[in-house]
Amino acid sequence: MQQHYSGRFVTATVAMTFIIQAFTSFAMSVPAVIAPVAAADLGFAPGSVGVLVSSAYVAAILLGLAGGPLITRFGPVRLFQFAAVFVGVGLVCGGGAHILLAFTGVFLLGIAHGLINPASSQVLAQSVPVPIRSMVFSIKQTGVPAGTAVSGVLLPFLLLSMHWQTALLLLSLVSLVFLPLMHPFRAEFDRKRTKSGPKLTLSNIASPLLEVCANPPLLELAICSAIYSGVQLCLLTYLVSYLKLGLGYSLVLAGAVYSVASVTGVFGRILWGAVADHLFSPRKVLAGLGIAMSLCALATASFTPDWPLPLVFVVCAVFALTAAAWNGVYLAEVVRFAPPENVGRITGGTQVFTFGGAMAGPPIFGATVALSGGYSWGYVVCAVFPMIMGLRLFLAKPAPARTRSGTG
Repeated sequence: MQQHYSGRFVTATVAMTFIIQAFTSFAMSVPAVIAPVAAADLGFAPGSVGVLVSSAYVAAILLGLAGGPLITRFGPVRLFQFAAVFVGVGLVCGGGAHILLAFTGVFLLGIAHGLINPASSQVLAQSVPVPIRSMVFSIKQTGVPAGTAVSGVLLPFLLLSMHWQTALLLLSLVSLVFLPLMHPFRAEFDRKRTKSGPKLTLSNIASPLLEVCANPPLLELAICSAIYSGVQLCLLTYLVSYLKLGLGYSLVLAGAVYSVASVTGVFGRILWGAVADHLFSPRKVLAGLGIAMSLCALATASFTPDWPLPLVFVVCAVFALTAAAWNGVYLAEVVRFAPPENVGRITGGTQVFTFGGAMAGPPIFGATVALSGGYSWGYVVCAVFPMIMGLRLFLAKPAPARTRSGTG
């Protein structure tokens, strides 16, 4: 059964999970932001930063799968502290001005990022009342764009006044703040940890993925997250390039459209969480978001230089309101089908699909652009799979939850 906590404690818990989510997302954005100034010292082209980012997602996938045994052995809050340490050490390694150290640092950042969703899902599933679960998970997930936004503002400011290596070393010290900040939560959320828990064997690491694949409702959600995350990354990765290179917008104007879309995505996460809690089922919300993002992708593909600028802003904002705002609703729905004691473990299994989609989407989009000679066909491809997924979620009969312990 789910325990009852005071409103103040729940608020503090949500704030704690939001902050660590934002911090690791901030760290994951560091390579892309500093690449233009650090590339020469590291001896690689700025455009090759995608290889570094991919290595981070590989690490995130692996640690997500290991999340279950690690939560059992150490507790979810201890994993938050581990994540903070990995970020600090990763930033120190990244400041070493050697390509091997850079890969090591980025891999450590990916490890930190991969630990967060399994651990935070375990914490929030235990502490947050079910009637507001989708909204709370969505609020926590706004830490991702919030951390990314902070990195885009803070890092360039730091780089104006200091060398990039000094900036990374300075930022690494911030991770020390999280260790005492999170310690008070260990008494509540880490008290069930046991040193006799499952070991990090290959079978234990693979078992969350196998369990997800063997459970049709969870597998459906996992595939949904792969499709939606791929579209999300394509939107955010290529929008500025599309507007500038494809439509002839100035960089400032293209950046303004991107900023509006990014902010809309943040508010959308909270909006859809509230809708899923109070108006429609999470499944229907995810279905509607898939269909809507597909239609927005088609509208984006049809842009021409003659389109009215306000309409371009509106289309891109609505695109982000759907493609960049589904995450919290999805994570809360995973919790509904996961046994209460294994929420973190199952979340780690579905996370393989989520991060896999994020890794695969941009390369597929880029290959489509290269083959077609323009960005429009990339967005047409982005429209196909979310439409199929959305219609399936909308039309197919939903499966009953695997367990409803603690669901009120």
